[in-house]
Amino acid sequence: MTDVVSITVPAAPGWSGVVELVLAGLGARLDLPYDRIDELQLATTAALEDAVGADVRVDARADAHSVDIRVGPLGAAAEDPARRRVLDALADSVAVEPGEDGNTWTLLTFVRGGAR
Repeated sequence: MTDVVSITVPAAPGWSGVVELVLAGLGARLDLPYDRIDELQLATTAALEDAVGADVRVDARADAHSVDIRVGPLGAAAEDPARRRVLDALADSVAVEPGEDGNTWTLLTFVRGGAR
């Protein structure tokens, strides 16, 4: 079974709290440990800082093995080495990929069951 949650919010700093709340609810539903939920929220919030355009979308997909968070559209700063170090420290896997909209999207993967 795969669970999917998508949310689109304005790409303004005050809206990251809404995304964090949705991710906390998802993490609780999936019985993720508190520290794993915190890492998921921190990494997603860091990625949100690179949003471009009026809105940003966060897609969270969970299955028995992992939780994938896809964030975009993002600007060129998403590929910055400093940003990548932050994301690498929080997520088990980080991929920066082109989106169908021509912008950059970040895919964060968190292994369930505590791979860290």
